[in-house]
Amino acid sequence: MYKTLLNTSSAEEQSFIDKITAAVIEKQKKNHKKGKKAQRDVHTKSHGTFKATFTVRSTLPSQLKVGLFAKPGKYNALVRFSNGAFASDAFDALPNIRGIAIKLLGVSGGKMLPGEENSTELDFLMANDETFFAPRIEDMFNLVTGNMKGIATDNPRVLGLMLKAMMKVVKNPLHTDYYSQVPYAFGPDRACKFALLAGEKSPCYSVPNLLDRHYLRHGAVDVLKKREVTFTFAVQLQQSQPRLESLEDSSMLWTGDYLPVADLTFHMVDRMVEESEGEELSFNPWRTLLELQPLSWAGRVRRAVYAADFKWRTEENRKAGLLGK
Repeated sequence: MYKTLLNTSSAEEQSFIDKITAAVIEKQKKNHKKGKKAQRDVHTKSHGTFKATFTVRSTLPSQLKVGLFAKPGKYNALVRFSNGAFASDAFDALPNIRGIAIKLLGVSGGKMLPGEENSTELDFLMANDETFFAPRIEDMFNLVTGNMKGIATDNPRVLGLMLKAMMKVVKNPLHTDYYSQVPYAFGPDRACKFALLAGEKSPCYSVPNLLDRHYLRHGAVDVLKKREVTFTFAVQLQQSQPRLESLEDSSMLWTGDYLPVADLTFHMVDRMVEESEGEELSFNPWRTLLELQPLSWAGRVRRAVYAADFKWRTEENRKAGLLGK
């Protein structure tokens, strides 16, 4: 389908994927406290899981009618906002990467995630910075294993990219733009990145209660108690001029316009949404259609790591009698 320019051979890449996956599970086992519920390795803290409607637009040009977007449609969705922090009780005011995971329900068509080919779910994962902080799979391995000396020696640019993403001020997760960061297929011969663009931004004069450890979740609930909120879901097609934009190095910013293809509308709520809601949901970018499958080493790492992490924590919680609690 795609001939991507890998910076390692397939055998070398798979070796890195295996080592990264093993390191993540080993870290999970080391940090897990007996009697406590096992949680996600990354984006552990939730700012709430909310119900929404994902509407594919009915007036798309033919070039954008691909996969999920081939025809108009409405899908129920579950959306989890998150914080890149490893602790679920971390202060929201601390610098961090903010994420969003979107699960569409009732999507027909075979899925790419091994073992879930017949799933009717489709997932999108995004963060609040346009680029990914690890240019190479070697950099990701150093980050996962905590080899900061290796990062500083091999590619100190990674630290700057992480700092740039983490220092973005987020006043409310409903007033923030999100990006897939890494590329995906868009049909048989094109690549794209996804974006979720906020329809409204926080006023410049507004200041959230930074002393509230969970101000992002509380702020989102406060807004949704008053009104629905709609985002624009868009695709950014890979550009070939003045040179072909990289599929493998997602630290490089793409330059194409964001082309709207759908809308994501959050439903109103009438109560406080707890952080624990949606904890047992699994999100994986490979739970998607062939036409929109992930590309690049980053996508292939996520396929293995996310599946292994979900399997480990689910089994731990089942053994401890904490599944569903």
